[in-house]
Parts: sequence; C-alpha cells; structure tokens
Amino acid sequence: MSERTSKPAADEFDPDRGESVLSKRQLGWLLTGTVALALAAWVVEVDIPALVSPAAREQMVAFVAEGIPPDTSSEYLFGRNLREGLLWAVIETLAISVVATALAVVFAVPLALASSAPVMHRGPLYADASRTRRTFGRTVAQASRFFLSFLRSVPGLVWGFLFVTAVGLGPFAGALALGVHNTGVLGKLYADFLEDTDPMTTEAVATSGATRFQAVCHGMIPQVTATVASYTLYRWECTIRSATILGFVGAGGIGYYLVITIQRLQYAKLLTAIVAVFVLVVCSDALASRLRERLT
Repeated sequence: MSERTSKPAADEFDPDRGESVLSKRQLGWLLTGTVALALAAWVVEVDIPALVSPAAREQMVAFVAEGIPPDTSSEYLFGRNLREGLLWAVIETLAISVVATALAVVFAVPLALASSAPVMHRGPLYADASRTRRTFGRTVAQASRFFLSFLRSVPGLVWGFLFVTAVGLGPFAGALALGVHNTGVLGKLYADFLEDTDPMTTEAVATSGATRFQAVCHGMIPQVTATVASYTLYRWECTIRSATILGFVGAGGIGYYLVITIQRLQYAKLLTAIVAVFVLVVCSDALASRLRERLT
C-alpha cells in the first residue's frame, strides 16, 4: 500500500523547507497590501533621497540650533498675571481636555444606547417583540449611527472654527469642539462594545422579570464597564494632544503659543512650548495608565 505524502496545512511550519507556508489567500492579501502601499507612496510622492540629502539635514540642524537654548524667561513662562504665560496655557489645555471628555461621555452614552442593535431591535430582549417595534428600533439605531459618523467625520479643527465663530475666541470654544468630535468617537466605541456583550447574560436578567431598561442596565452595561473606562481614558489622552493645536483657530490652550512663535520665527520660545507639550502628554499618559490599572 503506497504512502500518501500529506501537504503541510496553511500557516503551519514546514520542516523540509524550514519556513512557514502561507495560504493562497494570505499571499493574495500580502500582494494586495504591497500594491496598495506602493500606490499610496506614489500618491504621497515619497522621496527618501530628498529627506536624507545634505541640504535637508543642514536645514533641520539649523532649525533646531536656532531654538537652543529654549526660552525659560519668567515673563514667557508665567506672564504678567495669573491668566498669562506658557504655564497657564498648559493648564488651560488640560482643562479643555477634561471638559471636552466629560461632555463627550454625557452625550455619547445615550447615543451609543440608541445605536446598539441589542438594545434597540435585536437579540433576546426582542424575541417576542412585534415586527413594527423591531423596525422602529432598527430605524432609530441606523439614524443614531449616521449621526455619530457625522460628528466624528468632521475634524476637531473644523468644529473649533465653528464654535469660535459662535461663542468667540477662548478655551470654551475648544472644549465644545473636542467634546462634539469625541462624542462621535466614543459613541461609536460604546455602541460596538454593547453589541459584543454576551446575550446569555442579558437573557438571564430579562427572564427574571426585569424590564428591557433594567436588562440593559444590569445585563449589558456591567459587561462593558471596564472596557468603556479604559477607552474613555485613552480618548482623554488623545484629546490632550488634539487640544494643543486648537490655538491655530483661536480656541485657546498651548496651541496659541505654538502658532504665534511659528509666525514670529521665535524658535527658542517654540522649543519651550514643544517641551511643555511633551511633558504634559507624558504626565497625562502616566496618570491615565495608573487610573486604568485601578479601574480594570
């Protein structure tokens, strides 16, 4: 009886070749990704020789050299009163991120509930619901999803320009802009988390006599609380970085100092502002990591 030579399964190690064997589908995706990357590089006009050319290196070194040593004068750091100076701008940036994240959470939660299919029209909560009820819930969920997509598709800078024209220059416009943008981002994340919950747990709560609202509160939400807290803190970190550039549209924060020093070619002050942003981001990352460890 002849022995059959079995072929190595896809993604398994072939001892004869000494290398892993890729399936045709994986090779196809790899080729597609390579072609897409090459096309994107052509569109972006990637020019590595221009980046590493001697002229480019000289320009970058000269730019950095003009900012050394950074400006640490008392007038620049502290200003002439409490609400002036670079350090106040750092505090203002941090405050913008906190208010914006809080606003985003407040509005993202109801929109996420309205966007989640298990909450509105699908799953164990709607096993005995009428077709009209499920159709209405599906319509509300799709409309809410569309609204969240609109909120996050508009960049924070555009929202900032809009709110600056509405409420005037200052950090309040920045907080509103980032709050609206992050409402779209967090609402989408929260809705996706709710759709990944275990339906068995929700069904167990519902069959115990709970209403739909109670089943959502006690069956779904406890399953996603830790994940929601973790991603909310992550978005807060991202909001701090976004808040640093809102000064370009007059929405307050340290971005004001970045745009002013760039326009006036004050590279020593620009370097100080960049260092301040770096310290703020590092400290906020460390704080968010510590809070994430306690909440998860």
